[in-house]
Amino acid sequence: MSRTAVVTGGASGIGRRTVERLLAEDWTVWSFDVSEEALAEHARTLAAGSRLRFQKCDVSKPESVKAAFESVRQASDKLDALICSAGVIRIGSLEEQTLEDVDLMIGVNMKGPWLCVREALPLLRKDASVAAPSRVVIVGSVGGIRPKTGSGFYSATKAAVHVLTGILAVELGPTGVIVNAVAPGTVATPMVEALENRSATSSYKPSGDSPLGRVAQPDDVADVVLFYLSDAAKYVNGTVLPVDGGTRAAFVKK
Repeated sequence: MSRTAVVTGGASGIGRRTVERLLAEDWTVWSFDVSEEALAEHARTLAAGSRLRFQKCDVSKPESVKAAFESVRQASDKLDALICSAGVIRIGSLEEQTLEDVDLMIGVNMKGPWLCVREALPLLRKDASVAAPSRVVIVGSVGGIRPKTGSGFYSATKAAVHVLTGILAVELGPTGVIVNAVAPGTVATPMVEALENRSATSSYKPSGDSPLGRVAQPDDVADVVLFYLSDAAKYVNGTVLPVDGGTRAAFVKK
């Protein structure tokens, strides 16, 4: 029987590739994104029929999250996985950051996963058990483990979501919902490309290649997401797994 997942931020970057990988493994996928146009373009590209459904959703807005999950509830009475991949970054020193930038990052990166998990819980708990749990995977960041100047509030929101991952894991685990996070380093996504174009005129400097000699591809992160959804990870709960090629392991003098 096909399993069902919701992926937020599903029209771009890590979320987009995760949607594609889940469809390839015969999941039914709901792709949520703030851009309805990008969702429709992705759906046309994939031509996955009824196994791919898309829904406009601003994860920072409670009413938008509620409406999106209501659409899921109308089509299915259970949910096997929720992948919270929606994220935004605004660069600049803490002195330079505007209130609007900070509110946006807190809303999408930190409040967003909490709102989505809270709204998804009745569906996630349906038919779930400690022996056969449903899964939540939250996309954090190595920036939440090793913060970087020039992206301080982004790092703070990702550190916060790592903490929320642990608390959710302990609170929800007994009800059959396990929660983990993946913490990517630099990934070749449109968001990172845009950052690199702006970094020359800001205090933010990209990490660049990892000790493995390259940046991550979206598939490197999707691989770990799929591991968290697999039977091999049914006893893995409350972890934050860096996927950064060793970037955070030690400082390199340049």
